[in-house]
Amino acid sequence: MKFNTKQDFRDAVREFTIQEGRRIKFVKNDNVRCRAVCQVEECSWVVYASRDHEDSCWQIKTFYDDHTCPRENSNRAANRAWLASKLVKKVRKYPNFKQCEAATYFKSKCDLILHRNSIARALADARNVVYGDEKTHYALLRDYAETLLKINPGSTVRIGVTLMPDGQVMFDKTQIGGQILSAAAQDANHHIYVVAWAIVNIKNKEN
Repeated sequence: MKFNTKQDFRDAVREFTIQEGRRIKFVKNDNVRCRAVCQVEECSWVVYASRDHEDSCWQIKTFYDDHTCPRENSNRAANRAWLASKLVKKVRKYPNFKQCEAATYFKSKCDLILHRNSIARALADARNVVYGDEKTHYALLRDYAETLLKINPGSTVRIGVTLMPDGQVMFDKTQIGGQILSAAAQDANHHIYVVAWAIVNIKNKEN
């Protein structure tokens, strides 16, 4: 098995050992070789990779996949960053993904039993990754509105905002709420184009 970089190899080893429920350590880690062994001294598990100068990649040269130690349900390799990276997809798909659901997810997927504080911090980081991007996009709304008016004279653009106590304004939608409505038409070449669109709280018949 080959990897583009040494870090790719290390990441793959960490992912594998977390799934296997074992703790490993890297005993050789330099510019040309990388060797990992099980942290249980009596266990003979080992994986060794070195740099292949011809292919400019890292290739596994030795892999003895036979743990004699028992499986564990905790692993320091499953740190905050690793947990958050796994939760990002969940939060994108299920915006209301809860802490208890995250605990169940890691227990069923990796047989990991995690402290509730670890899950809470990782879940907060995952939400920052997902919603932080949205906040950045919302900050461009006024520039987008000005561009629409500039290239489409006669257009109407309205941005719904809520006035905050400190005098600042906030985009009048929640991070995960709202419905997108659009009106389309067909031109002389039978092409469909959008005439107008809006983001509203709910879809109803109010003006």
